[in-house]
Amino acid sequence: MEENNVVNNKLEELKKNINTLKGKITTLDNRRKELEKNARTLIAETIYQKKEEIEKSYNEVIKEAEVRLKSVEKEKSDEKKKNLNIIIEQNTRSFRENNIYLVNEIKRILKDNNLPGFVNSEFYMTLWNPTNIFDVMLNFLSVIIVFTIPSILSFVTFKDTLIKAFPNNIIRFIIIALIYLAVIFVFALLWLVVDKLTKKKPDVLKEIIELRKNIADNKKEIAKIAKTTSEETTDDKFDYTKLDREIEAGKLEVENYKAKKKEALDNFTNVTEAEITKKIEAEANKEIDILNQEIEKVKKDLAKLQIEHDTIKLNEVTSQ
Repeated sequence: MEENNVVNNKLEELKKNINTLKGKITTLDNRRKELEKNARTLIAETIYQKKEEIEKSYNEVIKEAEVRLKSVEKEKSDEKKKNLNIIIEQNTRSFRENNIYLVNEIKRILKDNNLPGFVNSEFYMTLWNPTNIFDVMLNFLSVIIVFTIPSILSFVTFKDTLIKAFPNNIIRFIIIALIYLAVIFVFALLWLVVDKLTKKKPDVLKEIIELRKNIADNKKEIAKIAKTTSEETTDDKFDYTKLDREIEAGKLEVENYKAKKKEALDNFTNVTEAEITKKIEAEANKEIDILNQEIEKVKKDLAKLQIEHDTIKLNEVTSQ
């Protein structure tokens, strides 16, 4: 009986040691997997970071080169505009000078006939001397606006005030009607006053309208000449050799940096990535190898204990 107890205690002790070694193997194996995972993560992060540094460095250089290129291109564009404006100014000089003479003539006529300066304005001509369908439409729009003002006053701005002051609907309707009449009367009176003051001499007004038409015709001719000049003027009429060389050099510089960036990234992908992977794996493998050796040692110890446990157990069964 006592001998059986000794054997059972021995088996129990061996079983405990076996379980401990199994747990140790699991712990060491988990540590090995963690090291392998950390190595893979570090490889990915290092590759990403290094690649980002390469791209950032080249992008900054490329951006600076592009800024210099755009600066030269803008300089040429400004120079072209300046030269174009000179040609347009030369080609339209006579028409612009004629307009100056015509404007001065209108001023003289207004002064000699005691007419206000606004007679020569688009606003006056549109409302008091419409000459085309567009002016008629603007006149119609002006009438609508005049009729809208009382509505805004009556139904928006002073709505609550009118309701409080005149709660009776009939009286309020009469007040609103009076507001309409007052506004229309003021605008009509103003229109008649201006019309009477400025149309005392129809021949003078007709002369001003004719002079304004001459000015408008000259402006159309100026616009036409400017458009034709812009379309027909080419770079070969001016010397942009220096700027063209700078632009070409700038473009070449940008393309050169872009090519170097591609070359650097390709080299990183084909060579550096493998070097980074190899270096980090080598560092990690030092610890992993140590763990593997320790795991093998524990496995051997576990195998010995397992054999000893199984032998004792089989002997016990046999002896019974």
